[in-house]
Amino acid sequence: MPDDRTREPGARLRELRFRRGFTQEGLAEAAGLSVQCIKKIEQGGSARMETYHQIAKALGVRTVWFVAPGSPEPVAETANVALLADIRGAIIPPLGMDGNALYGTADADDVSLPHLREAVDASALAYHGDKYDHLAQVLPELIKSVQYHVSRFDGSSGDGREAIRLRADALGVAGRYLIQIRAHDLALTAIQQSLRDARTIGSVPLAASAISLQGWALLRQGRFDEVERLAAAAAHEMEPRVSAASKGELAAWGWVLLSAATAAVRNNRPNEAQDYVSIARTAATRFGKEQRGLPGYRAFGPVSVSMKAGEVAMVAGEPAQALEEIERITPEDGRPYASTWNRGQIERAYAYLESGDTERATEVLQELKARSPQWLRYQQRAKDAAEGILKARTRIPTAAQREIADFLGVKE
Repeated sequence: MPDDRTREPGARLRELRFRRGFTQEGLAEAAGLSVQCIKKIEQGGSARMETYHQIAKALGVRTVWFVAPGSPEPVAETANVALLADIRGAIIPPLGMDGNALYGTADADDVSLPHLREAVDASALAYHGDKYDHLAQVLPELIKSVQYHVSRFDGSSGDGREAIRLRADALGVAGRYLIQIRAHDLALTAIQQSLRDARTIGSVPLAASAISLQGWALLRQGRFDEVERLAAAAAHEMEPRVSAASKGELAAWGWVLLSAATAAVRNNRPNEAQDYVSIARTAATRFGKEQRGLPGYRAFGPVSVSMKAGEVAMVAGEPAQALEEIERITPEDGRPYASTWNRGQIERAYAYLESGDTERATEVLQELKARSPQWLRYQQRAKDAAEGILKARTRIPTAAQREIADFLGVKE
């Protein structure tokens, strides 16, 4: 018999279903899925990781149990290959025989760390403002510029260390942008370069930011076990004395703990996820309110923890708890950056949907569309919520529901 880890997910699902005493209909009901979905997977079809997570919960196994190694089916290249050529060339330049990168930069005669800092800060503002088209235009040359500045300074000097820090910041922004547009492998390359730079200059908060961003990209690839191990190890390594730690150190610790929680709950380990969230909440109590402007252009505080706790509750199938976490946030608590806040609002919409309140779910998505339309288009979770709203309706969808569905490309 072949190794169980190398068998197709459908065959493994069918065998485990038999072992657990489920019919296809019974498993579908327990997992909250259609019978057609279970049949499709068992017949060799594929499914999204969220679907495998629901099945794993019903069968009492980890989500990654369904992931078997194998070669992907060949697919045609998309237009994104050409669209990402410039930023790919900046992050992964060709190397010559001497090992040096074969690209130039327009500012070869203009070495100015203050000007470079302004440019990197502007790119972070563009990211938080959902200006993805602008980032696509400026990031390639910005990354080339930071690479050039690093090459012009002695890395042990004050200016050299600042140049390395700026490269770490620029590559971190690039990584976050690339995750948003689903270029995950390229994002990981940028983030891991950022992490190496953070380690070079000895910045634990900047390194922790890169670790949590790396976890985000890996989660998008379904690598739940790896993310939890990575984040838990980092949290253990950097655990501070809460009473004496700086806010940067506490935020760093909190970021990786929340990354571990996100991975654990998706791998059907809700108790461990709750433990990580509880520890992160301890770190957040020192902040009083949400604080922006932390290393890596990040925010942290009680709002970040409540938003992540809501997400964990939703993945664990507890919409009422998710709403309690998210709706406890007040204006006086402050706000994280827009992308973090908006992701929490999608979970809020989903919680309303799972609670049977499609009207409130629609209202939340409408608010997001009005506030961050370009960001919202890239969110699969928002599309899933819009699709769920349409399916949950017993009457003809309202004009607002049809508008959201059309905007997100969801067919009725």
